[in-house]
Amino acid sequence: MSDKQTVSFQSTEISWPRPLRFWLLITFDIPSIICSLFVLYHLLSSRTLRHGLHNHTIIILLLLALVVQLTDIPLYLDFILKGRVEPQTSSRCLLWWLVDLGFYNTVAIVLAWASIERHILIFHAQWLSSKRQCFFFHYIPLITLLMYATIYYTVVIFFPPCKNTYDYTLPVCSATPCYLLDPVLGIWEMGIHGCLCTLIIAFFNIALLIRVVLYAKRCRQIFHWKKYHKMTSQILLISILYLLFNLPIMIIWVARNCGLPGDVGVEEQLVAFFLTYWVMLLLPMISFFSLPHLKKNLMRLVCKRKTHQAIVFPLKITPNTAPDVHNTMNHTK
Repeated sequence: MSDKQTVSFQSTEISWPRPLRFWLLITFDIPSIICSLFVLYHLLSSRTLRHGLHNHTIIILLLLALVVQLTDIPLYLDFILKGRVEPQTSSRCLLWWLVDLGFYNTVAIVLAWASIERHILIFHAQWLSSKRQCFFFHYIPLITLLMYATIYYTVVIFFPPCKNTYDYTLPVCSATPCYLLDPVLGIWEMGIHGCLCTLIIAFFNIALLIRVVLYAKRCRQIFHWKKYHKMTSQILLISILYLLFNLPIMIIWVARNCGLPGDVGVEEQLVAFFLTYWVMLLLPMISFFSLPHLKKNLMRLVCKRKTHQAIVFPLKITPNTAPDVHNTMNHTK
């Protein structure tokens, strides 16, 4: 993306009032953090859930989202309260960029792999029948992608091949590290991490839904659908959430590279970037509702708490009831 195409975006803040943005973020962030901790606790504390291969990518996605909820969004709220980035240091901006850009795009990379892996888990389970196969087809791809994302974003943000400029009057210090303006890294970032991951997520989830429906019809057995319903619906819901908020950004980026002037669609682009926070905010809630046993655990905790609540009524003693009370006390002795 050229300098002319990004100059308007770099120097402009979303037109939505800051108080509105503040209350929108804090209203969703607090319950989202609670939900993330609840879901992660149950996924990690249960041996069965923790060892489930289909839960590994969900755990990673929830951990990444939790970091954004605890770091990125509080920094944004602090910016709104103070009216500028404080303290005005490069390290604060670099950390904010790492979480805001690096963690968000890592979610896209992991989700793209999860969309592919669901086909293996559902239709090619024999590929994971041994520990060796499980290591090669499950753990190595996931570890490789996480290592790649960690190294890539550490290098391009903290050791870029260019000089960063920081605008402390805009959210996320303008959210434009200099590597995004590089002709190679900029295309790689938006083309591979953005567009390609989005296309992979969309294509493989649509293909998954079609394959599951056709398989259920061909076998004519409800058992198979119930067996894979959870894994299918889980990844579909999370992918729909990501695509809903990410597709507008990809469309605008493609339009700009096809000749759309840099001063056209700036407000729409800013709104689209702001709304991507809701990928991280709604992810734990969708994960919660896609795991029925977690809802049962929550209801069990609520019911258990209610049964332990003791209600004490005062005993009113009248001349008529006094002898009965006296007799009862003597009887208990």
